[in-house]
Amino acid sequence: MIRSAETCQCPIQEIGPSMAETCSGQAVLLFMTILEAFINGRCDLADPCNRLNSKDDLHDSYDFVVVGGGTAGAVVAGRLSENPQWKVLLLEAGGDEPTPSAVPAWVTAYWERNDTDWLYFTEPQEKACLAYGGKCYWPRAKLLGGCSTINGMMYMRGHAADYDGWAVNGATGWSWHEVFPYFLKSENNKEIGAVVSHEYHNVGGPMPVQRFRHAPEFAHDLVSASLELGCPPTNDLNGDSSTGFTVAQTFNDGGSRYSTARGFLRPGAKRENLHVVFNALASKVVVDPNTKKVTGVEYIKDGATKVVGVNKEAILSAGTLNSPQLLLLSGIGPKETLEQFDIPVVQELPGVGQNLQNHVGVKLKFTLMKEPDAPILDWASAMEYMLKREGPLAGTGLSQLTGMMNSKFAPAGGRQPDIQYFFSGYHASCGDGRNTDPENYDSLERRTVMITPVALQPRSRGYLTLRSTNPTDPPVMQPNYFYDDHEMDVLLEGAKIAYRLANTTLLREKYGMVPAPGYGKGCPGSGDSPTDEFLRCLARMYTAPENHQVGTCKMGPVNDPMAVVDPQLRVHGIQGLRVIDAAIMPTLPTGNTAAPTIMIAERGAEFVITRHQQFKKRPDNGLGIRFGESSQSSGTNNGQWNDNRWSYGNGADWQNNEQKWNNGKPWDKTWNWGDKPRDDQHSTDWRKKYNTPTYPESI
Repeated sequence: MIRSAETCQCPIQEIGPSMAETCSGQAVLLFMTILEAFINGRCDLADPCNRLNSKDDLHDSYDFVVVGGGTAGAVVAGRLSENPQWKVLLLEAGGDEPTPSAVPAWVTAYWERNDTDWLYFTEPQEKACLAYGGKCYWPRAKLLGGCSTINGMMYMRGHAADYDGWAVNGATGWSWHEVFPYFLKSENNKEIGAVVSHEYHNVGGPMPVQRFRHAPEFAHDLVSASLELGCPPTNDLNGDSSTGFTVAQTFNDGGSRYSTARGFLRPGAKRENLHVVFNALASKVVVDPNTKKVTGVEYIKDGATKVVGVNKEAILSAGTLNSPQLLLLSGIGPKETLEQFDIPVVQELPGVGQNLQNHVGVKLKFTLMKEPDAPILDWASAMEYMLKREGPLAGTGLSQLTGMMNSKFAPAGGRQPDIQYFFSGYHASCGDGRNTDPENYDSLERRTVMITPVALQPRSRGYLTLRSTNPTDPPVMQPNYFYDDHEMDVLLEGAKIAYRLANTTLLREKYGMVPAPGYGKGCPGSGDSPTDEFLRCLARMYTAPENHQVGTCKMGPVNDPMAVVDPQLRVHGIQGLRVIDAAIMPTLPTGNTAAPTIMIAERGAEFVITRHQQFKKRPDNGLGIRFGESSQSSGTNNGQWNDNRWSYGNGADWQNNEQKWNNGKPWDKTWNWGDKPRDDQHSTDWRKKYNTPTYPESI
């Protein structure tokens, strides 16, 4: 590590593993090793005062045990530990966030390595990923912060119709009107007024949202070029506009990534009631077979199997692929599956592992004949980041660019687009530090970029099941890509639009953008005007399997035979067990899944708090009545806990906003921490400003 000139308030510890080893070539490795050493020594990136330490000496039991410290689990553990009377244990299968993961450009540095990635591959597909033997790679993070530590950070909420569909089909209380406040709760948008509207965004939450400090010129030119397609650009796909191309807002601040661990866990790193254990793989939820009540969680740490007791609830936030696997290992799931593996049936729930859904796309490669493939990362751009947190390292290249459009198969009304575009290129992931003299540009290869249209409302459904009873074995993951022809039909439309976009005047004349010569050479019908069969062949060969898996612990009422959790995310038939992550989504949202997953975690944590926190009076209506239950004391008060959690502070403020909010917002807390000020609590001033909106016609 090369320490910064300024002195950090706390000693810096180098948190790995190294990312430099993911770059090939001796000169590249040397440069990247030096650059990484600089990164590891920066106070703002290392954040040494707020890192969480793995706890060795655990209590026999905890009020709440959260399994998985990923995108959702970090939110849940952070929120629950705000109550100093509750003991919270977070079991994380991986380690802490590596310091280099904070650099936006190194977005894929921790993919495809067994110390930070589960290395999951699907079962061989008949119609997808054929260029890779039919096995599709699904990067899933195995470290604190989960996929919020390795994803593209894009902030997309989906559309109102997504959540209204959930509510209509049995997920009572999850309509857009009811989930919108929970998106606002976590958001701290830095561009309200300049880029996005205050009608749809909020400040004061733990997760900063804004555009990256750097985007390639090509990204802005592509947004402009979309006008030629009759698709006006937009600043905000989470606002008035549901279609258009834009440089998206992302979870970042100060030129660095903001994971949910950074937003929700690090502010509470000094809480004595929050314990975290790294490299602890949960292997089973212990349930009393007579009472059907959770009594503990079994986990594996350093090769030893241990059990920790649960006083109130165990919460599975292990993700769409690991939460159902853990339920099955615990005897909760389809009877025939459990009997096949000689697992005693604790609760028969046929829906566990079923309803697996994922977005799917096709990778289209283009060459910029007028653009040399000059290095993006060199000493100059490296120093730009080191000194000012700006330049190519402060962004994700073209990955921050996106667009949404309606195909002819989209739902009527145009309010719910069915195609999303992702882009790839101009990445500053690796380099040897050298800059190329412009006089030598002609000798360089031409730059290539990828456009990936994605079908947002797939009809194909897959499943997940056990491979064995060994919790370290990956589950069987069968997505059934293109099982329904609908996705292929949508992608065919999306690919044709992508080719038209590449052939717009701006991109053609300025960059010489053409289909990459030789790409898809095994597919007949290529060229500047490819045939339908060529595009279908590309989708089967070069599938974009995406990383938006949902649905394996579907939320629904008790009379839904495939529902695993109820609308309060409690596992049907089991006391003291919830699933709070993307697995509970009944259907995919229209867009990226990170923000919806955080919303679910905020909502799920509030259900738990409402269930167990003692308070003096209930609100007259609103979320508390809809989801509240009989209050039970969480322990003695000892003067440390303000149980009047429905206090609204200044009465005038509440009265002025009476028409904006339904009375009774369960996140409106007034914790009493005594005389000592707390620096780990997030602002709740947003509640005074925002109305739960009516639906604009464009959403």
